[in-house]
Amino acid sequence: MYRCPKCRDTGWEEVEGEDKRYSFMRECSCGLLDRHKLKMQGKLKFAAIPKEFENLTVDSFRTDCYSTPYYRELAQMAKEIAKRYVAQFQEIRETGKGLYFYSSVKGSGKTRLAVSIANDLIRKMVQVKFATTLQILDQIKATYGEKKRTDDEIGGSEQKLIQDIISVPVLVVDDIGVENVSSWVNERFYNILNGRMIEKRITIFTSNCSVEDLKLDERIVNRILKMALPIEFPAESIRILCAEKENGDLLDRLIGK
Repeated sequence: MYRCPKCRDTGWEEVEGEDKRYSFMRECSCGLLDRHKLKMQGKLKFAAIPKEFENLTVDSFRTDCYSTPYYRELAQMAKEIAKRYVAQFQEIRETGKGLYFYSSVKGSGKTRLAVSIANDLIRKMVQVKFATTLQILDQIKATYGEKKRTDDEIGGSEQKLIQDIISVPVLVVDDIGVENVSSWVNERFYNILNGRMIEKRITIFTSNCSVEDLKLDERIVNRILKMALPIEFPAESIRILCAEKENGDLLDRLIGK
């Protein structure tokens, strides 16, 4: 049984042309497509994807901008893994396994590919949240900011925030490893990642170092190794290469070439 027999809950209905020799598709009058769009917009807003990455997909990830055949091959392999990960996500999510993109060079494209996966999953109506490690820590610290609240209220607010982070179906943690490590930082990350590991929540990481080289507590490192498949990225900044090309194109345009 369908809620709408005309479109069979797809949001699109088939309509015959005037001479009945052809047919075409149009948005169904049931409004299901509009509700789907609103739901999608809500998921995009919740995800907090940076504006520069909003419309990116895994398919649109370019590998020809890397300077050497080896780097292009490394990037192509990461793209292929990302593509298959999205395609097989419904089976993979049962394992709780995410991905860990790393490169020793900033601007190598790892965040771009991680966010592309997030965008593709959102289109599959999966709830995703994007945040840098510093944003997560700042949000936790913000729970301490109201002077009039009691210690119990502050602790409860922090625990609620951490539980909210734990419960997100897919979490993209950008730039893990850049934070100044302390016992406080270790404890918060341990609580978050241990909770997500136990609940088999998908976590996708990006970092400027391998998992083993993270300065975080060994308990956290072990959990990341359990939670995510490490994927190496080229040690090259395509951000700089792209910026140089864009600047050159703009200069040519301005001087009339």
